[in-house]
Amino acid sequence: MLPFLTPLKITKIIQKLTRNMTWPAMFGLIIMQAAITYVLFVFANESALTEHPLQFFYYNMVVVSTVGFGDFSPETNFGKLIVAFWQIPSGLIVFASFIGKTTQLFIDIARKNMNGSNDFSHLTGHILLFCWDKHSTKQVIQLILGDKKRHNRQILLCVAEDMENPFPEIDEVSFAKLDSFSDTQELDRVGLKTAQRIIIDGSTDDETLSIALSIATFTDKNANITAHFFDESKAKLLKIHCPYIECSIDNSAQIMVRSMQDPGSSQVTERLLSTLNGATLYSILIPDLISDTSFGELFKTFKQRYDMILIGFSKDKSGNDMSLNPTNDAIVSAGYHLYYIANERLYVEDIDWQDIN
Repeated sequence: MLPFLTPLKITKIIQKLTRNMTWPAMFGLIIMQAAITYVLFVFANESALTEHPLQFFYYNMVVVSTVGFGDFSPETNFGKLIVAFWQIPSGLIVFASFIGKTTQLFIDIARKNMNGSNDFSHLTGHILLFCWDKHSTKQVIQLILGDKKRHNRQILLCVAEDMENPFPEIDEVSFAKLDSFSDTQELDRVGLKTAQRIIIDGSTDDETLSIALSIATFTDKNANITAHFFDESKAKLLKIHCPYIECSIDNSAQIMVRSMQDPGSSQVTERLLSTLNGATLYSILIPDLISDTSFGELFKTFKQRYDMILIGFSKDKSGNDMSLNPTNDAIVSAGYHLYYIANERLYVEDIDWQDIN
């Protein structure tokens, strides 16, 4: 004896079928239902329903979706039987399957966004964050987003911890959970080769060093990569192997001493590093100029025209040969990196470089 099919059991059967059905099969089922219905109406001489294909498509969708406007309907008895015993039952199954398949698609997207299994290999020019700390990572993201004139780069948080997306409410932040930071397939999944900004801040200095060494071979050499350490020896070790990675060292001791010696200096440091509150520190690359220019000339022009204060320059983008508060006659050339304080970021195209000469 066949078990009684309740609406709940029918729903579960449809859900199981649609879960295993591919999208091509789903669209094939929709076309098959509509084609059979069309042929049956042709045999039933329902010319009003089959004369125009677009009109038949509209009528069929109205019926299978149970909307039932009533503006079109079969006129013959055979046509009415087709509707009662074929079009409505088959249409309900197909329509329910399509709704179930679509719903499952959005559920899968939401689930992948939360569990970090999405594929981000299509991203270019994005920011990768290889770090996770409940407090500091949130602050890092706030500081990135606080740059009012930043390029609209997608931020991708990459972790190896067993966790869900901690920032599902922030549209600019995506989430990827990696099995390993040394797995090349996983690194390809987060678009490592096409990322333009990378921050590495592991839970320990050893993890930071390991991640940096693992990804160094595969990153774009023009990408800006920074790694944060507490132990200066680990930072020096990384610089030996990867001189193009900028290493930042925890400076809490220096800030405490300077605050003791020069009250308020800790607030100055915080303001210079934060994008959330007024003027802060930025850098800009000098493009090709007509001729070399003195630092003093640049300083005067930038302050008068762009309300920005130059504080130094470097030939290396990592700042390894930094020259702070240089003399006015110090010469700067194309390819140098300038460091300045301003209320908002200025890009190369915002400055009339030729007029400076």
